[in-house]
Amino acid sequence: MSTLTELQAQIADLQKQAQDIINLERKAVIDDIKAKLVAYNISIEELERKGKVVKAAPRSPSPIKYKKSETEYWVGRGPKPQWVKGIESDGENIEIYRVQE
Repeated sequence: MSTLTELQAQIADLQKQAQDIINLERKAVIDDIKAKLVAYNISIEELERKGKVVKAAPRSPSPIKYKKSETEYWVGRGPKPQWVKGIESDGENIEIYRVQE
């Protein structure tokens, strides 16, 4: 069985060996990273964003497709508003409220 002092010496020797390997391989790794940056057209600014995602440009609001009044309109997506449900339950055709483009 090894003594604590012997184990600590082995650990120190292994840590030195690991650091020597890192120092030998470091230039090759850096060269590989630089080549990939060029190949994939990645800029330093992109790397410095620290994981922040570039936000897409703000979207413009969807155009109004159906309009009954100034306050009652629907873009045709998402849940139907009450006024549309009311029209449909009365048997009317929603297409008469379609906004002409």
